[in-house]
Amino acid sequence: MMLPHEGEKGKSSELDPLKWEAAAESLKGSHLEEVKRMVEDYRKEAVRVGGETLTVGEVVAVAERRVAVELNEAARVRVKASSEWVMESMHNGTDCYGVTTGFGSTSHRRTTQEACHTLPRTATRAAMLVRVNTLLQGYSGIRYEILEAIAKLLNHSITPCLPLRGSISASGDLVPFSYISGLLTGRPNSKAIGPNGDSLSAAEAFHVAGISGGCFKLQPKEGLALVNGTGVGAGLASIVLFEANILTILSEVMSAIFAEVMQGKPEFTDHLTHKLKHHPGQIEAAAVMEHILHGSAYVKAAQKLHEIDPFRKPKQDRYALRTSPQWLGPQIEVIRLSTKSIEREINSVNDNPLIDVSRNKALHGGNFQGTPIGVSMDNTRLALAAIGKLLFAQMSELVNDFYNNGLPSNLSGGHCPSLDYGFKGGEIAMAAYCSELQYLANPVTNHVQSAEQHNQDVNSLGLISARKTAEAVEILKLMSSTYLIALCQAIDLRHLEENLKNTVKNTVSQVARKVLTVGVNGEVHPSKSCEKDLLKVVDCEYVFAYIDDPCNATYPLMQKLRQVLVEHALRTNNGLKSINASIILKIGAFEEELKRVLPKDVQSTRNAFEKGRSVSPNKIKECRSYPLYKFVREELGTEFLTGEKMKSPGEDFDEVFNAITQGKIIDPMFACLKDWDGTPLPICWSSS
Repeated sequence: MMLPHEGEKGKSSELDPLKWEAAAESLKGSHLEEVKRMVEDYRKEAVRVGGETLTVGEVVAVAERRVAVELNEAARVRVKASSEWVMESMHNGTDCYGVTTGFGSTSHRRTTQEACHTLPRTATRAAMLVRVNTLLQGYSGIRYEILEAIAKLLNHSITPCLPLRGSISASGDLVPFSYISGLLTGRPNSKAIGPNGDSLSAAEAFHVAGISGGCFKLQPKEGLALVNGTGVGAGLASIVLFEANILTILSEVMSAIFAEVMQGKPEFTDHLTHKLKHHPGQIEAAAVMEHILHGSAYVKAAQKLHEIDPFRKPKQDRYALRTSPQWLGPQIEVIRLSTKSIEREINSVNDNPLIDVSRNKALHGGNFQGTPIGVSMDNTRLALAAIGKLLFAQMSELVNDFYNNGLPSNLSGGHCPSLDYGFKGGEIAMAAYCSELQYLANPVTNHVQSAEQHNQDVNSLGLISARKTAEAVEILKLMSSTYLIALCQAIDLRHLEENLKNTVKNTVSQVARKVLTVGVNGEVHPSKSCEKDLLKVVDCEYVFAYIDDPCNATYPLMQKLRQVLVEHALRTNNGLKSINASIILKIGAFEEELKRVLPKDVQSTRNAFEKGRSVSPNKIKECRSYPLYKFVREELGTEFLTGEKMKSPGEDFDEVFNAITQGKIIDPMFACLKDWDGTPLPICWSSS
């Protein structure tokens, strides 16, 4: 006897019996496009399950958004067939594990009778959906009505209370799944949380969900079908990987913004470099960053600065910037492969024994072993730790005025840097986050203990690993939110820097024309050459190195302006009779005039900036990274931070953290890449 679904599946298996071709096929296209499809699945209004096409995005949609679950009615035939086979085999005296035997190490015993540490509700809902998806394939010997009941519980937002700990994910997640089974069978100690957060007994849960006929009395094999599977670990892994994929794309976008605010050289994204390395994750990361940086107003401005003063910064940017594609590439590949592994797992049949109606037999095996979950989660956690380390390294450069190409120490935005420690607390928090994240990167799966009287002598620890990876995701979200606020602060500081520099240049130019064009005896002096060199000093000097007290004689601006005047005075062989030499007699007047007007002009520029009325617009508006900045500043209402304000950086960190957690960051992040066609720029492209 062949069931309706087996003919087509059989042909597919013959063409690709080891499934490597299907695995390779699933990796076609870019990671970004795959994440976009994942988000589309997450935003569905209903999820239809039939056993073989469930996606990570759909699992998270049911778990978090509580969208409706629809069972594929076509599965009823095969589910019924396997359930009837179990009953018929028992009546015929067929010996079958879990039906005519005990469980686990006590399976040698025969029977004639049918025998706050709570998992998050989202994870429980994910587990329920994944288990239903498995059982719908018709190899588990369970009635379709039980699956309908689980779907009704999901659709009425009724969630059984499952223990957080206690599963080794060997014979599946037996312990947590038994609590779902307990609710279905009406055990007096079973509890559920209702749609309004109230505690429900089994009978109350059935009533609210509209499940008629009362609690179930399980038939042979049905208890085993409900508990003997990997769905709890796989469900939680789905939630984890959904967020991990989003955070991975976000890290690529933030790395590009880091290059912008650090005045980095964009050649680190050149396609030839990455093409020669051959790794697809690296190639895509570089292409994403290249797309954002191409045409960036920051990149254009930085190129001009490099031309004015080619020795101002090192020939090559430091590793956190220059090798970010090489660093992120392998993490992208690991997270993508882990996602594919978990998607295969949530569409697998993973209990024991498997009921093969077509061959009239029960197959005793070990698909309940959750090794794909444990290994995927360990690998994902290692990748998340690497991403976190990169963000920390970039943040460390960003707040350090020895490395950040002219930004103030700690990204302080206040008038008095000695009283404004800016993001010092944020950087220290990043170090703490990074340390904890790296600790969590240690594997779980090498801590296996032989269990259940040495029957489960090897076990996957899949659920434990998934739980630890969920912790890692939370920490990486903290790091990402802290770092994104720091990047926005740096963007605003670059805006302030540009306006302050223009003000200083205008004031120096006006003072030079007023003071230096007239000699001590009233004669007119040509001063264009001197003025040009004075303005070059302003161009080359870091604004925030002097702007808190611009005319301070110990600060670099006044020292270098004086040096220009002296050098011009010495360009002669005629002593003090030379026109150039008379400049030296005007140095005092030049400096006094500058002291009179420059501090006022600087303060006026600061005031205009703080009121949003700067003369020069913010360059970020001319960049592809603008949607993310706009979201953080305008939609979330975060601010340019200074020590004078009552608001602390932590308040803004929380705003971004919540936005990431609620998925609000996704659309502005995608908007930064809306024009990317999935390919790198041609190698012949020149940034000039």
